[in-house]
Amino acid sequence: MAYVIVFTNLKGGVGKTSDTDMIALVASQIFQKKTLLIDVDLQANSTQNMSRTFKNVEYPQSFTNAVMKGTLKNAIQSLSPNLDFIAGSAGTHNLNEWILDHSTNKKDRYLFFKNLIDEIKDNYDYIFFDVAPSTDNTVDAIMMCCDYIIPVQEVKRFSMDGTASLISNYLTPMINAFPDEAHFQVAGVLPAIFQNRKQQQQINYEETVKRYGRDNVFYTVIKKLERLDRFGEHGITLNDYQDRKIWAIFADLLLELEERIKSFEMTGDVIDFKFTPQYYDIENNKELAKSKGIELNGID
Repeated sequence: MAYVIVFTNLKGGVGKTSDTDMIALVASQIFQKKTLLIDVDLQANSTQNMSRTFKNVEYPQSFTNAVMKGTLKNAIQSLSPNLDFIAGSAGTHNLNEWILDHSTNKKDRYLFFKNLIDEIKDNYDYIFFDVAPSTDNTVDAIMMCCDYIIPVQEVKRFSMDGTASLISNYLTPMINAFPDEAHFQVAGVLPAIFQNRKQQQQINYEETVKRYGRDNVFYTVIKKLERLDRFGEHGITLNDYQDRKIWAIFADLLLELEERIKSFEMTGDVIDFKFTPQYYDIENNKELAKSKGIELNGID
C-alpha cells in the first residue's frame, strides 16, 4: 500500500513542483518503486514538465474530470515502467465548487478523495501530489489523504512565515477537528533554494533549525542549482554529470524520507534522528560512491 506524500507551502515559488517531480522520478527510476504522480495545481506545471520529459504523451483524463466521473483509474497514464501520472488542468478550479456541491458537511468535504485514493492505493509504493500553494476544498481533501506532509521552505523570511502558518494555522486545526481521520505526519521541513554563501540565508537556516529542532528539519538541503531550473524549462534529463548531481541529491532525499517514515512508524516521532548522505555530499559538493551507479543514459 502506498504512502501518500505532499510537498507544500502556503507561499508559491519555493520549488515544490520541481521537488515533487524529481523525487517521483528518482523513486521510480533509481529505486524501482511503483510511483504515481498526480498534478492538482491549477497551473498544471507538473503536467507540462512531464510532457517535456516524456515526449508525445497523451493524457486520457485530467484529475478534475476523473474525480467528477467517480474514479481515478481511467486517468492514469504510464510514463515509464514504474512511473504513472495523472494530469492536471486549468479546470482544477472547478473542483472547489464541485466538492462543495457534492458534500453534506465539512467532514464529507475533508474526506472527499479518500475512497478515490483507496481504490488505487494498493497498486503503488508512493503517491505524490503536486498541489497549489493555497488552502481550499481541493487542497484540504488532499491533505486528509496524506500520510506525510513536507513543508518546502525557501530560506527567506516570507517562506519561513509560510511554513509556520502552514503548520500552526492550517495543519494543526485540521488534526484537532478530525483527529481520527487526519492521520498525516509532518515528516520534516525541507530547506530549499538555499545559497549558503548568502549570510542572511545562513542565519535564516539556523533559525529554522532552532525553531523546529534539528530532528524536524531535513538534513538533505535543496540548494539553488541552475540545472534544476533548466529542468523546469526543458524537461528532466539524465545525460551528464550535472544531471546526475541533481538525481543524486534527490536520491538522498528519498532515502532520508524513508528513514523518517521508518522512525515515525516505529516510535511515533523522530527523536535523535541522524542521516548520512549516500549519493552526494552537498556541503563539499562531492559525488559519493552510490552516485556512480546512476547511469547517464537518459530516463526513458
